[in-house]
Amino acid sequence: MATNRLDEWRFLLAELAALGEVLRGAITAGDVRGAIAAAMRMRGVRAAIGRVEVTDPDVDGDAVRAATALAGHARVAEAAMQRWLARPLPGDAQLLDSPLGVAVLADALLPEVWDFEVDLVVLVGEALAPVAELLAALGQRRIVLHGAARDGAIAVTSPREAIAAVRTMIPGPPSRMVVRGAADSDPELVRELASELREVLSDLRIHRNTVCSFSKTWIEQGLGNLAALARWPSVQNIGRAFAGVPMVIAAPGPSLARNVHLLRELRGKAIVTAFSHSLRPLCAAGVAPDLVLSVDPQDVRYHFAGSDLSRSCLVNAATVHPALFELPAPRFLTLSANSSIDEWLFEGLGEEAVVPGGGSVATSALSLALRWGCDPIVFVGLDLSFPGGAYYVSTSTDGEARAEIDGDGTMHVAGWSTGFHAMKAGGGPAAVGERTVELPGWHGGTVPSSFMFAMFHRWFVERLRSVTGVTVYNCTEGGARIDGMVHRPLAEVLPGLAGTIDVAAAIDAVTDTSGRRAARLEAHFRKVARALRRCRRLVRRAHDCAAQGIADERLATLERALVKALRPIGFASLLAQHELERALDLARRSDADHLAASHALFRTLANVIDRLEPALAAALARLEPGRPHDRAA
Repeated sequence: MATNRLDEWRFLLAELAALGEVLRGAITAGDVRGAIAAAMRMRGVRAAIGRVEVTDPDVDGDAVRAATALAGHARVAEAAMQRWLARPLPGDAQLLDSPLGVAVLADALLPEVWDFEVDLVVLVGEALAPVAELLAALGQRRIVLHGAARDGAIAVTSPREAIAAVRTMIPGPPSRMVVRGAADSDPELVRELASELREVLSDLRIHRNTVCSFSKTWIEQGLGNLAALARWPSVQNIGRAFAGVPMVIAAPGPSLARNVHLLRELRGKAIVTAFSHSLRPLCAAGVAPDLVLSVDPQDVRYHFAGSDLSRSCLVNAATVHPALFELPAPRFLTLSANSSIDEWLFEGLGEEAVVPGGGSVATSALSLALRWGCDPIVFVGLDLSFPGGAYYVSTSTDGEARAEIDGDGTMHVAGWSTGFHAMKAGGGPAAVGERTVELPGWHGGTVPSSFMFAMFHRWFVERLRSVTGVTVYNCTEGGARIDGMVHRPLAEVLPGLAGTIDVAAAIDAVTDTSGRRAARLEAHFRKVARALRRCRRLVRRAHDCAAQGIADERLATLERALVKALRPIGFASLLAQHELERALDLARRSDADHLAASHALFRTLANVIDRLEPALAAALARLEPGRPHDRAA
């Protein structure tokens, strides 16, 4: 970071040390109000210190040594804070009897480090409403109040409403959360709220981390796939051609070995859909799937190795690795599997190709079947569990992968294939340990599962609550039971799958051979290129104003023009999630240096444009009118 970041760090350390002296003095003098005020301010300062990254190796050594000395004083302040929070207190009922007691209780609720703008307080019961009022007055922005209503708090009446409220807390989900129930509140309700909200926050953080991990990949691969999007139809083009046609979805769970051979008789009667990871087991059983669905942005070509694709259509998300459009399949379909992350690629075609998923290819497959109106929908191999440690069906490319559980209940997967390790060497997040959970079993009782599998399980249950008029069968014959699905052995369901469908002919009928799709896509992205150039000019002018300390109407006018110019390229924000969040976070704080925030934002936008322009220029070169497009392009 630049030296000014070190200066900011030193300033905050000095403020923390000074507040520690105030706290110690208030404690000595018995000044409870003063001590609470100092403690509240110390929390915010410690959170601000955590947001400052000082990593520039070229900063002045004396400045670093001075800051290090300040850090020693800050540690003394932190020790005073710990002693203050560890003191014995009366019960909640006595504290709530007076305004000072309410302040003491509010102070005792919060940990030593707390961001009043981002972190979350959840209070249960009317008795704690005064605490919510006080925290709101102190600047606490995110408060959920169950069973009462107060200004500054989100009032909810059930755990479901609380979950819905917390899911809206983006960008920048809470880093910390406290949940407190009043003395007369239901302890089980408080425990349920705390447990479910912890899972929601975990979901939000996982989503944010996924976006940050893959954002550059999504942008670059999406632009790299423009020629494929121009050549092949999207899932929207299918229209209602598959309405009322059965779809059988084969996931790669261990139980797939029990009934995969039964799928051979379904050709022409149902749409047999595989995932890239379940393709090899189907081929090994003599089953040629009609569709093979891939939504992962990683290079999963090793899933396809040795499999016959001559009778299959590959259904690829717009941001998959471009090599997946070069595989030897006779036809392709495209879709937007990540909503705003890749739907921008279809804007130039005027198509809405979104297939909302819950984070896995299995959830995306259900959404695709529902979008097309397929009925019934049949799942096999959807274990969401690892019986005996088996993670996938043994005939898959990662059939040797095993779930291993550590002594603390954390599950990690060992035994990955060489193909998997080669894929991970190319980038993407590393496989991490997960908390183990129990899910209801297909045959009754419970089965071992993981946190991520449980997330997908919950998505299926919640999605199926809104599905009417379509029967969804779970014919896995093992693994987890999923409410909303009809659980039957596959042999019992097969006789009812008597549709008549030629999947290849339906796709060929909507495949454009005229070049019109390519022309529309090229025209759209040339507009995007012009918007980038305009943004570059505006960013340069606005950056100069901010750098010179000009914060008058000229800068405001430039900012408004920039916001308008950015609308056609909103997807660009994917390239700088952390930086933009930091700049916007600074801008919204009551004590913010808004000129510094603008300066940081303009610098970030300039870097984004520098990265986008070459990738877009290369994509447009592949879409030039009259340039021949081969099958894979």
